[in-house]
Amino acid sequence: MKDRITRIEGLLDRRNAWTVLCCVALITIGCLFIARHVRFDFDFERFFPTDDPELDRYIAFRDRFGSDTDLLLIGLEHDPSVFDRSFLVRTDSLARRLARLPDIEEVHAPTTAKEPRSTPFGPFAVPWLRTGADSLIQADSARIWRDGEVRDLFFTRHGDGLLILLRTASGLSKSRSDSLLMRVERTLQSTDLADARIAGRIQGQYHYIREMQRELVIFFTTSVLLLIVVLAFTFRSWWSVLVPVTVVGLTVLWQVALMTLLGKALSVLTMLLPTILFVVGMSDVVHILERYREALGNGHQKRRALALAMYEVGLATFLTSLTTAVGFLTLHTSAIRPIREFGTYTALGVGLAYVLAFTLLPAVLLLVPAPRVRSGVTSAGWPVLLQALYDRVMRGRRLVLWGFTAVLVASALLVPRIKVNNYLLEDWPEDDPHKVDFHYFEKHFGGVRPFELEVTLADTTKRIWDADVLAAIDRVGRYAERTYGADRIASPATLVERAMQVMHAGDTAFRHLPDDPAELAQAERLLRQFAGPSLIGDFVSADGRYARITGRMEDQGGYVHRGKNAAMNAWLDSTLAGSGIQVHQTGMAYLIDRNNETLSRQMLLGLSSLSSLIAAIMGFVFRDGRVTLIALLPNIFPLVAIAGVMGLTGIDLKVSTSIIFTIAFGIAVDDTIHLLGKLRIERAKGFAPPEAMQRAYVSAGRAVIVTSIMLCSGFVTPIASDFASVHYMGLLVSITLLVALLADLLLLPGAGPLAPAPLNRSCAILFHQRIDTMAVIWLLLTIVALLLVGVYLNRNMGKGNERKRA
Repeated sequence: MKDRITRIEGLLDRRNAWTVLCCVALITIGCLFIARHVRFDFDFERFFPTDDPELDRYIAFRDRFGSDTDLLLIGLEHDPSVFDRSFLVRTDSLARRLARLPDIEEVHAPTTAKEPRSTPFGPFAVPWLRTGADSLIQADSARIWRDGEVRDLFFTRHGDGLLILLRTASGLSKSRSDSLLMRVERTLQSTDLADARIAGRIQGQYHYIREMQRELVIFFTTSVLLLIVVLAFTFRSWWSVLVPVTVVGLTVLWQVALMTLLGKALSVLTMLLPTILFVVGMSDVVHILERYREALGNGHQKRRALALAMYEVGLATFLTSLTTAVGFLTLHTSAIRPIREFGTYTALGVGLAYVLAFTLLPAVLLLVPAPRVRSGVTSAGWPVLLQALYDRVMRGRRLVLWGFTAVLVASALLVPRIKVNNYLLEDWPEDDPHKVDFHYFEKHFGGVRPFELEVTLADTTKRIWDADVLAAIDRVGRYAERTYGADRIASPATLVERAMQVMHAGDTAFRHLPDDPAELAQAERLLRQFAGPSLIGDFVSADGRYARITGRMEDQGGYVHRGKNAAMNAWLDSTLAGSGIQVHQTGMAYLIDRNNETLSRQMLLGLSSLSSLIAAIMGFVFRDGRVTLIALLPNIFPLVAIAGVMGLTGIDLKVSTSIIFTIAFGIAVDDTIHLLGKLRIERAKGFAPPEAMQRAYVSAGRAVIVTSIMLCSGFVTPIASDFASVHYMGLLVSITLLVALLADLLLLPGAGPLAPAPLNRSCAILFHQRIDTMAVIWLLLTIVALLLVGVYLNRNMGKGNERKRA
């Protein structure tokens, strides 16, 4: 050991330090030039799994009928009634001006919509709402109110609000979507209707990303400032603040430059990289500084103290960086490309942080004056405090184990309360103006969430316009509206029903599917003549084998929708059996629910892989399976505990919360590794297991506590976020880290003496150590509880899966 320390000390000279600084400076200058070209990518469709057959179905459906997310809803209110001539004139002007905007393909408004009529002289159209005179408005409003379909489509129940529907061009990039939204808002302002309510994909995307970027800047800055305060309070010297911040700041810069150099854009997920890397990367630096100050306090010269620090924390720091990187790399179990990229580049960033911590940090420490540390004292009060805590823990060892067992059992019992759930606007707070508008459309206009069904004719002898096929489509549409809860249902059947009404002078009593084949043929001809290929193409494919049933509905959450989907699928199976007609649910909202369910399962499977990998790493390094159990013992408990917290508080399991388990476990295990690494060193010095554990606890305990506090300081600031996913990430990761710290400080001392001696020493003493029965029972309970959590969540996520049909 002394030879290795001496060799490290030989490398620590001023010449090598300046060489390192020059190399780092050159790389940093290059990174600054590269980072200027950083790009952002906010294509949310990339978050769908590429190997999901339902994605292929949706893409084919979208190619046939267009996207279901290209609608923009504008709600206008006027008290006491919208049937005011001046208001309707402005509404009509707005609708016509919106129709002239680039990237707007269609505008549907009550003042521009027309009612078709069939006469002996041919079809013609009558405007639904004429604005030429008050008498016309009064007559037209009465006619609209008699036609429930038109009334419900465009007007609120009390007539104090109306709807304008805009269909935008498909496949708009974010820049084009943002430009279109700005033009729409300027048009509203120019017509004195700036207080209109707006909802739709381009509006939600714009405000979501803008607020996310703003909050990330705020919370990153706050996290950095808070970490600076913790560093200053802990080390009480300017260099102990400046050097760690510089090292971790360069890590972030290098990582962003590396992604830019590789042609990777920052997405919604990778925008979290700076904050995560800054917080996680600080751990390595703090452990080196802590051991360096301890060595200085023991009377060693600067170079020797630094060599001792690098040697004693080198392996443990390497293992913590490795396990953290592995934690992020297990995100490769996801089929979602942005999540895999997030895991890959965060793992690379952790590696960069490790390299800079063991190159740049020692170089700077060599060139700056050594801090003044009183001989024999590393930090007043800490050794005494840790020794007292260690003695207290050892005396109340059984009480600690029983306490943790009680918490473990209680947490496991709360797990069944967790629901796999998600909402379209789940990240927005309820009082946010955009979410208030979203709920307004849900309340008055059937909702914003798309509802899409694809009808496929397996029997090639049939066509969509056949009477039996239209009757089946009509039954499905009525089920969707009356039982499933969808609204504003439109389909080939509703088109034919409307054509029948047109054939009878607009009388709503004739809005039904005809029984007479001749009437059906006449209705089809009229529909093709009046509606044209554009409208028909929105509902029936060119080859006549596919049809679309579409509508809107309230967003009740993925948990509720999965139950509804299962009931609807069972009904479809029984109703359409043997008919040669197949109906499948599809659409963006359906894919989002399915994606959340699949990803949540993949994240939990990734967690099991992570546990196995970390166990293998620990087993390989320490060459003993007992260390593996000891390392996992305090870190499995926080996962079960955090699941219990989610069940207790009603936090749903979704992508943004399931990913926390993997990230938190990879970070939380660091403290255990540092304590076991220090224990290994003390055993190598010849100390018996109990004394070695005591010395490791007192020596490494301060660094473990400080790094945990710093990690929590970095993750605690997002708790103030208005976005649910950011809020829960900060909250749950912080709780996990604190629980893991308590487990390390309270559970590990009892199990620590069981750790093996180094390979070059006899392990005979180890194998004759008495294993505490309570510790074994607690470990078994922990493993069983974790298995039960995994089995329950896997089964819970499996419920409501869409059945596979030929």
